[in-house]
Amino acid sequence: MTIVNTKLNRRSFLKVSALAGGGMVLSFSWLAGCKPTSKEMLEMPKEWFELNNFIKIGENGAVTLYSPNPEFGSNVKTSMPMILAEELDTDWKNVFVEQADFYPERFDRQFTGGSQGIRQGWTPLRTAGATARAMLVAAAAQGWNVPASEITTAAGQIEHKSSGKKAHYGEMASLAATMEVPEEVQLKEIKDFKIIGNSKKNVDGVKILTGKPLFSLDHKVEGMKYAAIVHPPAFGMKLKSFDKNSVSDMPGILDVFSISLFKDDYQRNFFDTTTFPEIIAIVGNSTWEVMQAKKTLKVEWEKAPESTFPMAGRGGVTVTATVPAGLENTSSHKERMAEFTAKQGNILRKDGDPEGEFNKAAKIIERTYTAPFLAHNTMEPMNCFADVKGDKAVIYGPTQAPEFIMGTLAQALEIPRENIQINLSRMGGGFG
Repeated sequence: MTIVNTKLNRRSFLKVSALAGGGMVLSFSWLAGCKPTSKEMLEMPKEWFELNNFIKIGENGAVTLYSPNPEFGSNVKTSMPMILAEELDTDWKNVFVEQADFYPERFDRQFTGGSQGIRQGWTPLRTAGATARAMLVAAAAQGWNVPASEITTAAGQIEHKSSGKKAHYGEMASLAATMEVPEEVQLKEIKDFKIIGNSKKNVDGVKILTGKPLFSLDHKVEGMKYAAIVHPPAFGMKLKSFDKNSVSDMPGILDVFSISLFKDDYQRNFFDTTTFPEIIAIVGNSTWEVMQAKKTLKVEWEKAPESTFPMAGRGGVTVTATVPAGLENTSSHKERMAEFTAKQGNILRKDGDPEGEFNKAAKIIERTYTAPFLAHNTMEPMNCFADVKGDKAVIYGPTQAPEFIMGTLAQALEIPRENIQINLSRMGGGFG
């Protein structure tokens, strides 16, 4: 038996009142297989009740579980809700999965990378699920006037065996949303897991296969405009000049202008690009029109000088970043590699006596392996939707690390961070 304190991450269990009106499900609801029938699928409830930031339950027993981390191929959007569902003790076929937007005040570490999502989310997600379950049990105990210790749950059902009383989660959700958050909750024993450890289909699988709206490129609003970005053709080059008039008369073209991505006093973080700090934007009425203008625009490029600037590195340590002058080339890369290999490395760990074993070896095999340069490109077109009105902005797009781009957006748009909302879409393969 594992008892955890819900104050481990108190803001994940902030008390909220019942929500009415039926929340909008943004992602595919996987309810019993690749092609659920109407009998197998619960209808959307008329009313949702939020038990904590990760879980809301409809009056009909349907459960929406939020996946906090961005999804771009590692399937955290399926596995994280599985952890919640396990401790909530609900039936997976009655679960809707919804991508959570970026809300640092509600969720911790909304970042996908370093293979840390499940490892760091394991205890908080289990605690969230167990807390919601405990609140449902407390609601049933109050409603039935029986001890909470005599109540059991299974597959989204609550039961008091000695009295014969039963209810599904939806029948207790309204009352549960008003219950006090328990100070401690009991987590399941691993041997009792029913969902974790059992294969579940990708919750976005049907949308991916059938081309349903899922990515930010699918996002459309009335009156929106389109932009294409023009950047230097090679690393180590920068913008010299461009002729706006060369495309201004083309069909659908509204404007052409250059953008400096960083202000002089802005300190970059390690997710801010150091490659092309100045680019050209072509704005028009359609993707096709701005793409044609991009091919036609007359631009002059020149070699960039060396640049040095402070950058916030991992762990919050400020480092000095240097971008060398001129074009990147194989010779310069080999020179830098030689500089690094010539330096004596720091030994962080040494087990056994490898040198001694090599001295005793009957045969030593040495091999040198080489590999071509592989660009770390995404498998979807780089894209983002932005709706900027006055001192407020809504950003919708595929981003691995919304926290790290918030500062960049705030300084570029000259809008306070608290007035910017980043909504997360699925990424089309950000690992390259």
